[in-house]
Amino acid sequence: MNKIIGYMNSGIKHFLNVILAVLVTVVFLQVIFRFVLGSPLAWTEELARYSLIWITFLGAAYAMSLKAHIGMELFVNLFGLPIRKALYILSTIATLSFFLMMVIQGFDMAAQSMSQLSPVLRIPMGLVYAVIPLSGCILIINMASQFNKDFKSGGV
Repeated sequence: MNKIIGYMNSGIKHFLNVILAVLVTVVFLQVIFRFVLGSPLAWTEELARYSLIWITFLGAAYAMSLKAHIGMELFVNLFGLPIRKALYILSTIATLSFFLMMVIQGFDMAAQSMSQLSPVLRIPMGLVYAVIPLSGCILIINMASQFNKDFKSGGV
């Protein structure tokens, strides 16, 4: 199972690199066309905005696999191991609950906005919002995997 999750995270990392390349390219084009040629492209700003949204949500999901999110280790390490484990379990349950709400509400929002088209690119806004439930699912998978690893190794 860890191998499959590793492949998933590797794919996400490469997809994030592609989105970042698109973002840098369209912003560069916007600067060239606006300030050098004096004729700005309308679609570049919208594509850059949507790329940034996808990078933010998928990047958060990928960061979970690296344990790169901020934590309260200084506070937690003041307690003994049994309390640390209890706090870790409690925080994991709370976080997973939030991610589950992200999936449910994000799916609902994406489904409701499929008929709304973006102003310039004319793509369904539901595709832009689809990253919310997608990243929520990935966050749940990565957090559950990390929780499992931590408890198997005793490294809470």
